[in-house]
Amino acid sequence: MYNGRRSEREGTSSVASVSTNGNNRPASPENRARLWRFRLFLLLAVTLTGALAWGAARASRPQNAGLLDPTLASLATALRFTASPSSTEPTASPAPTDTPAPTRSALFGTVFYQARAGGNSHLWAYVPGDAAPVPLTTGAWNDRSPAISPDGEWLAFASDRDGAWDLYLLRLRTLETVRLTDTAAFEGHPTWSPDGVWLAYEADYDGDLDIWILPVDGAQEAIQLTTQPGLDLTPAWDPNGRRIAYASDRDGGQDIFLADLDSVDNRFLNLTHSPEANDTEPAFNPGGTVLAYSSQADGVRRVLALDLARGEPIEVGQGVSPAWSPDGLSLATVLVSPLERYVTMYAVGGQGLPSLGISISGAVEALAWAPLGLPGEAVTEGSALSSPQPLFQREVNTASEGVARTGLRRIPDIAPPNDQLSDQVDEAFIALRRRAAREVGWDFLASLEHAFVGINDPLPPGFLWNDWLYTGRAFAFNSAVFDAGWVEVVREDFGGETFWRVFVRTSPQDGSLGEPLRQIPWDFQARFTGDPDDYDEGGSLKTVIPSGYYVDFTALAEDYGFHRLAALSSWRTFYPAVRFNEFAMTDGLAWMSAMLEIYPASAIITPTPFRTPTPTPTRTVRPTPTPWWWRWLTPTVTRTPTLIPTASPIQPP
Repeated sequence: MYNGRRSEREGTSSVASVSTNGNNRPASPENRARLWRFRLFLLLAVTLTGALAWGAARASRPQNAGLLDPTLASLATALRFTASPSSTEPTASPAPTDTPAPTRSALFGTVFYQARAGGNSHLWAYVPGDAAPVPLTTGAWNDRSPAISPDGEWLAFASDRDGAWDLYLLRLRTLETVRLTDTAAFEGHPTWSPDGVWLAYEADYDGDLDIWILPVDGAQEAIQLTTQPGLDLTPAWDPNGRRIAYASDRDGGQDIFLADLDSVDNRFLNLTHSPEANDTEPAFNPGGTVLAYSSQADGVRRVLALDLARGEPIEVGQGVSPAWSPDGLSLATVLVSPLERYVTMYAVGGQGLPSLGISISGAVEALAWAPLGLPGEAVTEGSALSSPQPLFQREVNTASEGVARTGLRRIPDIAPPNDQLSDQVDEAFIALRRRAAREVGWDFLASLEHAFVGINDPLPPGFLWNDWLYTGRAFAFNSAVFDAGWVEVVREDFGGETFWRVFVRTSPQDGSLGEPLRQIPWDFQARFTGDPDDYDEGGSLKTVIPSGYYVDFTALAEDYGFHRLAALSSWRTFYPAVRFNEFAMTDGLAWMSAMLEIYPASAIITPTPFRTPTPTPTRTVRPTPTPWWWRWLTPTVTRTPTLIPTASPIQPP
């Protein structure tokens, strides 16, 4: 031990130069090798233990945003979510406090939207990436057009829960509602001012939709912003506070206008000037520099982004109802198909996230994306809301007379009186008829043009041989109500096929039923005005949107399982092929499978043809030549014409 201490004082290393044993004698070479191996093992153990301890300490601290996935990191940076920097060197500073990582709703915000369920529209909230949305409202009424307040505490929306359409507020933490307006007129589509003091909205107080501004606290009366004749709707407030964008048809076509609240003269500016398109639903980006809106032209629904400084719109993608992401780099839109709607996302200007795991489908109709998270109380309260009850109960008897096929059922109190439908759909039709009568104020489905059509009965020329009317699963309402002006149809094209959205005019026009039209209907009579283009197109858009209140019967029929059918390819030149009045409940079946529900296969493969009765031609026997001396002629035999009996149609069991 002494020699060792002396070596240290003299600056030499006892470990490096001399190794001793317990008797202070030099150790043998074998002992020195064994000692070196032990020291090396000890060094490795200490190093490994330190590395594990450092990793555990680093994992306990919040991660640096720069170490996340690059796309998520950019979104977190845009939302100003920062984390404490990590360090590999020990410091004397206090250990960081365990701060919970930002929740998913805090990172990505919350998407609020309206969707139909149980025959009504209600409000929902969805955090991108979550498994399922959260219901916010329920009941036997409609809630629409959600708009989140700047502080994230309130959701403004329109509802007919108390009769007419009024404006309401929903407190997100408790899901309690506060009524803002109480009028008999239509009020809808609210949008918040950036300070949360005002609401701009659309209202029909005198037969014309205009933009109004209302203080949320009710301290003063509403202020009318637009007064020109025309349809003014879907306002959006600039995040900078001094401008309101909205859609209007005051210049002919429906364009996007910008109202400058600081100007008195020349306050309104037309931004799009697109008479050939239907522009609506403007939405400002978070900075107020870009305005997105939906535009429909030639049957295609597109979302455009307009740079307000340059005035040049850029096509983002297909869809309607655009909503900006909290970072302003992405747009969520609703893609519309003939049978379904779902939400998708687009990156704007080559930036943004093409997908955040948004999984929203169904009858989605409006979107609002807030940068704030959804309160936990809203999730708890929303999950406890009761689900809507089924709209009808299906009762099918397939064991009639020992045959495993569906029968036909007569429709009660219908014209014509002998109309029938398949037992698979008769309860749904009866429930739809009652609901439509309540919604429009008169028995719209009391008279049908077609219901079940027998396999041997002819449809009008030009119809398909596999029309769904043959299956008993379809009906066509009486087109006479369209000719009388009680029905308007809006043309919608999907993938080269033309569909029609049917709007039925309500009997009371005081605002207690229905709502104003927002889309320009189709005018079939324009084919006869002498314009060759209108003739070739099978008509044209009407010059103005009809005033009054209507019910979207197409949406109502879809609630009960009846979907519209596409027009036949000859609809432009052959009016019956328009087929706007036919609806079918297919239940995902092919036409042949639906036919086999009511017919045996042999009847479908070789049906008895339908033939028009024709008289049998007369048979005349000429006289037999005889010699001149024989003066008696053979009498001519003439048979009386007879009719061929009509082939009896096959009656399904």
